[in-house]
Amino acid sequence: PVSLFCVLLVACLLSPSAVYADNGSAVLRTTTIQPTQQQIEQLQKLSPAQREAIERRLGVTGGALTPETVKTLKEMPGFKGLTPEDIEKGRKLLDKKKTVVKEEKKEGEQETAKKRDGEEIRTRSLFDRYRTVGAYQDISTALKPFGYEFFKKASLMPHQDISVTSDYIIGPGDEIRLMMWGRVNAQYVLTVDRDGNINIPEIGPLSVAGMRFADMKKFIIRNAEQIVGAKANVTMGDLKSIQVFVLGEVQRPGSYTLDPFSTITNAILAAGGPTGIGSLRNIRLKRNKRAVFVMDFYDLLLKGDKSQDEVLQSGDVVFVPTVGPLVGIAGNVKRPAIYELKGKYDLKSLFELAGGIIPSAYTQQIQVERIQKNERQVVIDIDDKDLTRSKDVMLQDADLVKVFSIVEKVKNVVYLNGNVKRPGKYELKPGMRVGDLIKDENDLLKETYFDYALVKRLTPPDLAVKLIPFDLGKVIFHDDAENNIKLQPEDSIYIFSKWLFLEKPFVTVEGEVRSLKTGKNSEELVEKSAKKIEMKLKLENLKAELENLKSKAEEMKLNETTDFEKMKLEIKAMELKIRQKELEATKTSDKIKLDFIENLKVRDAILSAGNLTKDAYLKKGEILRRDKDGTVSRIYFNVKKAMAEDPEENILLQAYDRIIIHSIWEEKYKQTVSVEGDVLNPGVYQFTEGMKVSDLVFAAGNVLESAYLDEAEISSQSIKDGKSMRGEYKTINLRKALRGDHVQNLSLNPYDRLYVKRISEWQEELFVTVTGEVRFPGKYIIKKGERLSELIERAGGYSGKAYLKGAVFMRERVRKLQQKQIDEMVDRLERELMSAGTAQMATAASPAEARMMKLEVEQKRRFIAKLASVKAKGRIAVQLCPPDKLKETSYDIELEDGDSLYIPTDPMTVQVIGSVYSQNAFVYEKDKKEYNYYIDRAGGYTKNADKDNVYILKANGVAMKVSNGFLGLSWNTDRFRWEAGSGQVESGDTIVVPEKLERVAWMRNIKDITQILYQIAVSAGVVFVAF
Repeated sequence: PVSLFCVLLVACLLSPSAVYADNGSAVLRTTTIQPTQQQIEQLQKLSPAQREAIERRLGVTGGALTPETVKTLKEMPGFKGLTPEDIEKGRKLLDKKKTVVKEEKKEGEQETAKKRDGEEIRTRSLFDRYRTVGAYQDISTALKPFGYEFFKKASLMPHQDISVTSDYIIGPGDEIRLMMWGRVNAQYVLTVDRDGNINIPEIGPLSVAGMRFADMKKFIIRNAEQIVGAKANVTMGDLKSIQVFVLGEVQRPGSYTLDPFSTITNAILAAGGPTGIGSLRNIRLKRNKRAVFVMDFYDLLLKGDKSQDEVLQSGDVVFVPTVGPLVGIAGNVKRPAIYELKGKYDLKSLFELAGGIIPSAYTQQIQVERIQKNERQVVIDIDDKDLTRSKDVMLQDADLVKVFSIVEKVKNVVYLNGNVKRPGKYELKPGMRVGDLIKDENDLLKETYFDYALVKRLTPPDLAVKLIPFDLGKVIFHDDAENNIKLQPEDSIYIFSKWLFLEKPFVTVEGEVRSLKTGKNSEELVEKSAKKIEMKLKLENLKAELENLKSKAEEMKLNETTDFEKMKLEIKAMELKIRQKELEATKTSDKIKLDFIENLKVRDAILSAGNLTKDAYLKKGEILRRDKDGTVSRIYFNVKKAMAEDPEENILLQAYDRIIIHSIWEEKYKQTVSVEGDVLNPGVYQFTEGMKVSDLVFAAGNVLESAYLDEAEISSQSIKDGKSMRGEYKTINLRKALRGDHVQNLSLNPYDRLYVKRISEWQEELFVTVTGEVRFPGKYIIKKGERLSELIERAGGYSGKAYLKGAVFMRERVRKLQQKQIDEMVDRLERELMSAGTAQMATAASPAEARMMKLEVEQKRRFIAKLASVKAKGRIAVQLCPPDKLKETSYDIELEDGDSLYIPTDPMTVQVIGSVYSQNAFVYEKDKKEYNYYIDRAGGYTKNADKDNVYILKANGVAMKVSNGFLGLSWNTDRFRWEAGSGQVESGDTIVVPEKLERVAWMRNIKDITQILYQIAVSAGVVFVAF
């Protein structure tokens, strides 16, 4: 058979970018194709010569499946049945896998493309964008409006320690500091009042509001120095706050209190920045009811020009109108974004806003997408190679300008890949050959495969992949011209590691070595040891059976019976089974794989695996060795002597040897003792020599308070004559044993069992719950034998609103019994339904009938699933009355742990459910007790109603079938007699109208289906609707 591995290998090499070779180890990849078990088996059957034949033949033709290629391969030994489909199969598998991978990749890319592309533009360096050459017109249009990021990242900080300028206008709230010396020595802190005045002692009030700081300073000094011999100096203290309004398209429009040096930018920052439709180029400052200034924020962002960022005054209004015309520019410019236009704008001006185009831009097709007259979208291509036409192209609102990238890749290169010291990209020089790149073995890494290497070439015009194999050894060592291939632009040379074609030799170390035990707890190790012991016991049993068979065979041979040959076959089969079990016993998922090197010995391998563990069995280890003919031999060695470098035991290893270090637990069985009964932690414990009863009790956490200490029982197992087991029983006084009495505190033997009895009639606390209309609802502790009437008395009796007919009493034991009955009914139904359905599908005469049968089976499954979801309530129907009278009735039942009693109020309603037109609850009318009255109120029966099986679920949990028979009598199918039915309804009752299940064809054959659903309704307290 043709190996699918080779077929896939050829198909892989013929696909672009499907082959690569990494440093130290060449790797062939066919995306993620995984061979099936059948393909692996085919590969194992194929010889290396057959593989090489396929590879070399297709390599010569560049992978083309020509008739000559097929003919040549068919003539080779082992490929007589080769057809074009055999090799084409590999191509199809690879193409199919690539299609799936591409579709999955495309879906994932579409979901995150815009977000990813936008982030890429903002995070990649500009130089990286210069050097990136992608698919033509593959540019991101995930653009952000220019300038708005400033307001998200900038913060508003108060102006502190700023000197007051000479043109600062004085106003109310400003603090003026006056220092006088000479004849008068004084310092004054003067605040401008609301009228604009300051009051200087010995001088009087002075009006300073509205003055510039320089003029105010001269004015105060002049007045202060009117005092003879006085000198003065004026500075500013705390400055006034200003109140401004920020309105229009800002995040938080309103009135803001700012410091007096705040500018337009500060005001907009305080308001949270502009909204998404706020203009950055037409920000207006209004003062004294008229516009006095317009700010273009682009001047600040692009030029650092703050001349337009006017200082505000109290009462100013900063207004941000809606944005003007917008254009977007994407692709190969320095700053792709959405820009706001101001006035007439040409394409050249947009390039300047975007920082200019970058060197990778393709200017012979600059594309403008434009919406014309609210009617259609058009595309305009502009050839502006010399960037002279862009100044003549006028832009419009909503234009999107795309600047694509060049697509030409580097041509004068070749690529060296794989098991080489210096892989990478190299300049292709005139006349360059493979030998110019790889001059000798010093250019290669170790373990290079010299018999086979590849040149992958893209052949025009469709750039189909052509693979050219060559012999690397002949190129390097023999200067062979035929194999020293002349290189072409974009050729890729692949040099492989020999371990791609050959299996790398190794040895394994298994068992008790430290590298395998790190991180494992004692429970895991004991469990593993127990499994090994179990396997060993099974082997011993099989070997005993084999000896028994051999003994019988000898007797048959002596008696010359005809079954002797048959017995010989049985013996042979048993030997094979034992051999298989022995191999399984040596298998383990825990092993250390080591590279095989020359002169590797047992001690070297064990030390490389981290050395022995403390549980290693030192007397004997094993080496499993596979011989050339496929048989496995077993070599034993003394582990202790091997580690001491004894030349006889420290065996020289061969490739693929398996070293097994056993555990001491495999030599000696794990012996245990057990304790059960009233101890804290009953269970199985490790047996130790000299262990006594008190030691075992201590290990189990000591006895419980409920333990009966005057007598305990020890059971032992002993072997009689080496043939049979015999049980022995002893009783001891556990109280004395725990006090150290030598007679009672017996020494234990392996596998002894201690049973600690419980004090007779020792009880845990029993609880019942009372809720609803009693005086003291809650959870009560009861004693054994306590009855329902006593519980009601302890709960204070009934309240005035108690509705005794609706009392709900539930018991866990009953719930479990009811649930078991429901489960059994559901199981019986499932077996009956599904067996019939399977038989019908098997005998379906036509596809249409088979589909109908399949639909019916699905209906049955849904029906069974609904039945299985029903859970029993555990309700017991009781008829309550005052506690003193209840004691005289059979309903005064004995309580059990977990019982619950709920006494509701009178609901004053009657429910009607099932096959009626309006399932609902209706107000109970005392003079209307006939069930038909309430069915009429529910709209009457539907056409599928089963009028003969209407029943009433009474408020106390009892189900009663209504009378529809002759003279008010109805037949009781359980008691086989006529009985008087009842249609009388009371408050809290539920009238159930079943549906006719005979309308469903497959339900007609189910025995007692109506009765089953009836029983489920009573047990679970729910009404089951089949469909």
